[in-house]
Amino acid sequence: MLKGLEAVAWHEIDHAYGIALDTPGHLRALLSDDPEVVAQAVADLDKTVYELGGFVCPAATAVLPFLVEVLPALSDEPRAAVLDLIKRLADDGENAEQVDPGWPGAWAVAKPQLEDLLRD
Repeated sequence: MLKGLEAVAWHEIDHAYGIALDTPGHLRALLSDDPEVVAQAVADLDKTVYELGGFVCPAATAVLPFLVEVLPALSDEPRAAVLDLIKRLADDGENAEQVDPGWPGAWAVAKPQLEDLLRD
């Protein structure tokens, strides 16, 4: 799981607080056996990749496929929180004034995968 995470140039990607070097750690923490670690990872991702004010940052584009990938492995509460994060990002991807140029393509790939997951 999280195959390709290390191949992403996180040092070139920005989130709400600067360079997204902490983002791979947050994504890995989603797979922890410790519910508190998972909850903190969800909170950290929400805080860094979702920017209030209608902007979809490059980190949101980069994390989307990994969020979709880990969804089936999450328990109910973190799964619901990650789905909520994805929903807010998707809404902003449709309505925000500033959207990372890669977001539409990432969303086009992720949306049918999410629909399949939610159907199951």
